[in-house]
Amino acid sequence: MKTYITKLKHIVPTFMIIALLTISGILFLRWILAIRFDILDIKEEMWCFWLPVTLPWIPVLIWLRPRLRILTFKKDTDNRRFFFQFLAVGTIAVSLMVAQNFLTTSTGELKELPSIKDIGKNELVRYYKLKDFHVTDDFGGTYTNFRQSGKYNQHLNFDIYFVVPILENSSVKINTIPRYWYGVNFKKEISNNISNEEKEKKYHAFYQECAQKMDTYDYYTLDHFERTPTSEDRKYYLAAVQSRFQQTAGDNFIVLEPVKEKYEDRNGNKFAWIFYTFGIGLGIFLFSLIWPGYSESQRKNFLAGKKPKSDDLRDAINFLIPKGAHFASSVVIDLNLLVYIIMIFSGISIFSANGTDLLEWGANRRQETTSGEWWRLFTSMFLHGGIMHLIMNITALVLASIFIEPILGRKKYFIIYIIAGLCGSLASIMWYPNTISVGASGAIFGLFGAILGHYYKDTSPDREANKGFITMTWIYVGINLFWGLFGSIDNAAHIGGLLAGLAIGMLLNNPGESHES
Repeated sequence: MKTYITKLKHIVPTFMIIALLTISGILFLRWILAIRFDILDIKEEMWCFWLPVTLPWIPVLIWLRPRLRILTFKKDTDNRRFFFQFLAVGTIAVSLMVAQNFLTTSTGELKELPSIKDIGKNELVRYYKLKDFHVTDDFGGTYTNFRQSGKYNQHLNFDIYFVVPILENSSVKINTIPRYWYGVNFKKEISNNISNEEKEKKYHAFYQECAQKMDTYDYYTLDHFERTPTSEDRKYYLAAVQSRFQQTAGDNFIVLEPVKEKYEDRNGNKFAWIFYTFGIGLGIFLFSLIWPGYSESQRKNFLAGKKPKSDDLRDAINFLIPKGAHFASSVVIDLNLLVYIIMIFSGISIFSANGTDLLEWGANRRQETTSGEWWRLFTSMFLHGGIMHLIMNITALVLASIFIEPILGRKKYFIIYIIAGLCGSLASIMWYPNTISVGASGAIFGLFGAILGHYYKDTSPDREANKGFITMTWIYVGINLFWGLFGSIDNAAHIGGLLAGLAIGMLLNNPGESHES
């Protein structure tokens, strides 16, 4: 019992401070930047999901993780300590998500207006009650967003958005694109492992079902409207408007979604659930601390400021700093990470970005690239379609930093990475007429191709010493090309980058030059 109390005193106060400051700090930032002064207009999903899920990791890894070293286990110590980090982040994240939802509804002001045109005469608010309005349901538009979900993209989601204009009354004629739209959406999830024909069949059946619902939809039975904020939903509602008029729907367009529950009931029990969720997470955290052992020496080392000789997190952070034998690899990894983080903060899905978003960011596709946007051959090399795509390429780049950059040197590494990446992008648009291509894979295959070309032209004594790595490289390349035959993988970019790397590796190799093995 004494050691348990010691563990609590050493760990729990820090956890509580981190939780309190993280939750209150992010809520305050959102209130100042997005609600009170409207300085930062990012998608609402960022505030309500992605920031709560990601930001707590920073203080937990910096301040709580070192304190968890006093916990001892019979085996698999690092993974079991990571469980406590994950539990701490999960507790903060869930509580923060509930708190963000409460902040959304509790700060939302309601305005009662005589007609729809009065919205433009006042400062925009979250909720509206309209005394009189008319919906022209034969003048609407629709848009479907297809997205994959699940750890292995095993689910396919249909999100169908319908919009119809909101007018002052039935006598108003539509001569220009209306500014105010009534929005309704439907969602369905199916398996992504079925055939394309079956997917198409299920989609058309669902679309017909939704269209029939809209034919009989009661537009006037509601308590109030909610103005759709900057979000994925707003983006697709505006795409539905564009499908009707074939023109870009600007930021001044307003989408209103019907809300049937009373405005006074909008908060529900959200405020109480902030404390319920945190209490449940904290209880599990405290209960879990019963089982690990306790190291007094680790506690003394921590209090004395002594750092452990080996620290995976510290090594990973140091690796991101361009220096020494991994200078070029670190620069490339940093660029890929930076672009991905910026994409996520702009509202791109962390798991599976859709094609429209990727094209806006500079993805490679034949139609756009050959129409004069040749810069896409380069920009697509630093874009990724999801977190798993990024992790796989980062892993390959780490391997490249260990085995390839010390042999080629940083200058050749940069040259090969860029040229092979461009060749991979060219191969992609030559082979695929309508495929949206992103990722560093072509450039990475070029690096591995270069080391193969270097090896087969190498006459130095190091050639035999590198034979095992060359065999591993062929296995890596072969498995990835084989895997590309069965999934939505751009094998053309892989092969184009590989061949370019092979050629450049042989051209740049000087047989008389010595290399670090």
